[in-house]
Amino acid sequence: MTHIIIAATPAYGHVAPLRPIAADLVRRGNQVTFLTGSAFRASIEETGARFVALPGEADFDIAELVARHPERAELEPGPAAMSWDLTNVFIKPIPLQHAALQRLLAEHHGEPVVVLHDTSYLGAMPMGLGAPGIRPAAVIGIGIVPLTLSSTDTAPFGLGLPPDASPEGRARNIEANRAVQDAFAEIQSLAVETVRSTGATRELPFFLDAAVTVPDRYLHLSIEDLEYPRSDAPASLRFVGAVPDERSTRSVPLPEWWSEVEAAERVVVVTQGTLANHDLTELIEPTLKALADLDVLVVAALGRDAQLADVPANARVAEFIPFTDLLPHASVLVSNGGYGGVQQALRYGVPMVLAGQSEDKVEVTARTAWAGAAINLATQRPAVADIRKAVESVLDTPTYRERAVHLSTQYWKHDALAEIHASIGELIAQRGA
Repeated sequence: MTHIIIAATPAYGHVAPLRPIAADLVRRGNQVTFLTGSAFRASIEETGARFVALPGEADFDIAELVARHPERAELEPGPAAMSWDLTNVFIKPIPLQHAALQRLLAEHHGEPVVVLHDTSYLGAMPMGLGAPGIRPAAVIGIGIVPLTLSSTDTAPFGLGLPPDASPEGRARNIEANRAVQDAFAEIQSLAVETVRSTGATRELPFFLDAAVTVPDRYLHLSIEDLEYPRSDAPASLRFVGAVPDERSTRSVPLPEWWSEVEAAERVVVVTQGTLANHDLTELIEPTLKALADLDVLVVAALGRDAQLADVPANARVAEFIPFTDLLPHASVLVSNGGYGGVQQALRYGVPMVLAGQSEDKVEVTARTAWAGAAINLATQRPAVADIRKAVESVLDTPTYRERAVHLSTQYWKHDALAEIHASIGELIAQRGA
């Protein structure tokens, strides 16, 4: 029996993509231990995996952490907020995260153990950088956000710029990568010193690259056609397609007006996901206003229990509808650019209008527009007129749908869960375990 340790940063967007992986590995007969924050105990135990909480201050709840640091809530999306998050959420917990992995590895010392970790679980890095202790048979990174990997062919992560591998573009990229590394020099120094404190003998690469380059293999939960090409990418990088979103596959009663969706010729879906939905004036409300007199049925999936005033006659509102039911009827998805939701839409060949610019969304929206399957409004709060114009353009321009359908075919060529399981077996076999 193979022992598998899954480690995730204790935040919903990091844990959720790994839950179906854990459940699948359990179904295949593996012994799975899931290491993350205490808040996720119940949802992890539902997968059949053994739950283990991170120790001490590494076991935090994001909301409580921010509540203890009101200065974070005052930061607008951008470099200052990103620096705070990198320092407090991802770098400071490294020693405790590493120690927790070592304790779990000691339980199976001498047996083949594979560690899987999400992109931002930096506590797995010391094992690949010479830190003393037990080294598992393999360490596999699971990519849950657009690739952060630096390249001569692309601008740095976070700028939302399209790739350019021309001589002029590469000169731009090299300079931009240098500028970003200079801007994060203090953060990088902190990360290097923190990893070194675990006994690592090799220096941590630039932290945005390390998540991809340090593990034995990096399995990215996406397809090549949605990612910028990199001629200098490591051979350890593999694309495995998207993991099914468990929220979209669970069985829930459909609303009483569902027959209208089935009968409508054109359906526009608008959502702000399940996390960034605290302020529905960012996208959902202006979209309803923008499309109020358009010949479409608008379905607003709020992601939480909320009431909207002045719902137009052509709109229907629900707290949640599974994407597996909704997306096959969608002509356009209007979204704030959550990586999981965008990929689920593309699996069903649905073109998009995207507006998110916070966190990693600036890269999600830019990549989807670059791939030809979306219009990127490139703002957190799009104007009503801009939403209307973009939706009409996507509806009236066949190439958006055609590109989305092409990307859909690429997703359905993959079985992410099977490919992850196969990689585990390959790496164990390579090491003669």
